Amino acid sequence: MAELSGLVRAELARHDWAALRCRCRGTAEHVPELFEILLTAETARDAFGYSLDGHVECDTNIDECTPAAVGVILAALAGEVPPFVGHHFLATLSRVAAGWDTAGPAVPGRVGDDCRAAVREGLWPLLQRGLGGTADDAETVADIIEWFGLDDERSVYYQDLLRARVVARTKRRTPKW
Repeated sequence: MAELSGLVRAELARHDWAALRCRCRGTAEHVPELFEILLTAETARDAFGYSLDGHVECDTNIDECTPAAVGVILAALAGEVPPFVGHHFLATLSRVAAGWDTAGPAVPGRVGDDCRAAVREGLWPLLQRGLGGTADDAETVADIIEWFGLDDERSVYYQDLLRARVVARTKRRTPKW
């Protein structure tokens, strides 16, 4: 069984999860266990039934625990993550980026602002995943950056680079008839 990285352990310990509201309507006290199960699973079958969906976000609705979870996801992506977990984390981030907090769209509002700040601070592991992963990973990361509104010069540059990677990688997959 894989072990949690020190960075992920530190990021999990940094938050008082029991004091944060979860999308499942309870406290987020159980969210660290979900991360641990997902990140220590050796196969997708080991992680079957465990998901951040309905906890960190639910149908793009976000809550108090979401910014803390975004930090844990970015800490995890800074290291080795099984592909099935990496895809799950990117999908979660994309739904968070497109999400709404209880006050409205994620772009305005404290929870959305906190998520955006976490992504801005943890942009490097996210970019590494997009530039080193699949074409789907690159497209998802470009979308995350765009949807979070990280519109500084660096973000625009990397969005363009990621989208060019998608085009180049997709052309290789397209069969010639």
